[in-house]
Amino acid sequence: MDSFTPTLHPSFADPFPSISDAVDLFDPLSLDPILAYEASTSMLAAGGGAAANLDLVPTFANRVSGGADAAQSTASNQPVAHAPLGSGHLHLPAVTGNYAELAAGVDLGTQTEILIGVKVRTWSPSDSQALFDQYPASLMVWLRSTGKLQLYFGTSANIQTATGIPASAPLETVIKIVRDGTDASTEVFYKDHDGSFTSLGSATLGAVGAAPSGSGQALSLGRWRSGNQKYADCSYQTLKVTADSTVTLDLDMADGAHKASSFTCASGQTVTINKSGNDPATIVRRPFLRFDGSSDSLVGVFNESNTTGGYFFASFSVNGDSGESSGRVFNMKSSEDAAGYNSGRAFLWSLRESMTDNLAYYWAYSFRGVHTGKFDEANGVILHEVKAVDGTQFSKVNNADIQSTTLNLHQLSSEDFYIAQNPLGSGSPAIDLEALYLFDETLTDDEATQVRDYLNAKSSIY
Repeated sequence: MDSFTPTLHPSFADPFPSISDAVDLFDPLSLDPILAYEASTSMLAAGGGAAANLDLVPTFANRVSGGADAAQSTASNQPVAHAPLGSGHLHLPAVTGNYAELAAGVDLGTQTEILIGVKVRTWSPSDSQALFDQYPASLMVWLRSTGKLQLYFGTSANIQTATGIPASAPLETVIKIVRDGTDASTEVFYKDHDGSFTSLGSATLGAVGAAPSGSGQALSLGRWRSGNQKYADCSYQTLKVTADSTVTLDLDMADGAHKASSFTCASGQTVTINKSGNDPATIVRRPFLRFDGSSDSLVGVFNESNTTGGYFFASFSVNGDSGESSGRVFNMKSSEDAAGYNSGRAFLWSLRESMTDNLAYYWAYSFRGVHTGKFDEANGVILHEVKAVDGTQFSKVNNADIQSTTLNLHQLSSEDFYIAQNPLGSGSPAIDLEALYLFDETLTDDEATQVRDYLNAKSSIY
C-alpha cells in the first residue's frame, strides 16, 4: 500500500515568490524613501532570516539602507507572517467558525487513498484538531494531542494510529490514508524529510469497510461538524481522494484567488471558505503580515524631523470587524508627544474613523480625507495613498475617490512611528499589511504614479 507517490502541485517551495519582470523594472528605493517595508522582503523571524508561514515577526526590515527597522520585542505582540506554501494554501487558525466546506458529491468509495498536503504548528497540538470530516456517513481524520492520527468510519467505529507523527517530522508534509474495502484494513503514512512515506501502522475494522460512501454528505476541512466541534490550526495546500481507482476530489488551494471566499477545484466541487473573527480563514497567495486587531504592533524610530510632510502609500486589507476604534495603520509623531495625536507635531497617515467602516487620515483633533466604506474587509486589498504637504493634502484609495484638505503642517515631526497601534498600545487595526512606503515632499506626482503602479502590479489591487 506504500507504492503510490504523489506529486504535490505546487510543491512546498520558496515562500516569497518573485514579482513579474515588468514590476522589477522599477524599484521605489530609487526615489529615496524615508521608509520602505514590503512583506515579501521585510518579514524577519526571530533568527534574523526570512519568516516562514505562521512565524511570529519581531522585526519588519526597512528596505532603506541604514534606515530604522520596525520591531516588537514582546513576543505576544508580534504580528504573524503569512507566506504562500508553494503557490498558495488555505490558512486555518483554529478559531471557531473558520473552516472550508465542499458540498455533497465527494465519494470516498470502499477502496480509498487520501492525500492531505498540510502544514501544522506542531504534531502534538494542545488540543485535538479535525483535519478532514465527512460526517456522519463516511470518514473523519483527527490529529490528536499525542501526535497520533485518529480516523472515524461511519458514526462510531474508529482507530488511532499505532504511533504518533514524530515531533521531528517536517511540519509541511503529506498524510496518506489507504483503506482496503475487502477487509476494512486502514494504513496511515506521513511523508518524512527524505520524501518517503513512513507508516504509522494499520488496523482492521471488519464490516466497517462497508460504511456508506459519503457521496451525499458535505465535506469539511479544519472542522468536525458534530457535537464538540474542533477546529484545526494548519495550512492546507492540497487534498486528493482516489476512490476505487477514480479521482473523486482533486483540490489545490493554488486554484483559489488570494483571500477568495469560494472557488472551484479541479474535480469540479465548489470550495467555500468560512471566515470568523479577526484572524479569519483565508486563501494565501501573496506574503502579508497579519495584525490581530487587539495587540500586535511594530514600532520604529526615525531620529529626525520631517517638517514638510510627504507622500505615503500602504497596501493592506481589513480583517473581521476591523479591530479597535480608530485603528492606526500608520502613526508618525514627535518624540515629545506621548499620545501621538491631537498635536500639530503628529500625523496619522491611515486609520479607521472611530468604529465606522470609513478610512481616513487624522491631524490635530479631526479626521480628514474620509473615504466612506473603505475600511471594510469586503474591499479586499486596497492601496491607500496620502499626500500630506504643508498647505495642500489629498487622500486616494485605489487611485480614486480623492479627498483633499488645506492644513498648516509646518510643525510636523517624525522621530517616532508606529504600525498598527497608537503609542498608548491601543487603536489596533485588524489588517493584513503587504507594503508601506513613506517619502518626503520631494516626490513629484509623476514619481508617485510610478510607486502607485508598482504596488498595484505586485498585488493586482485595481
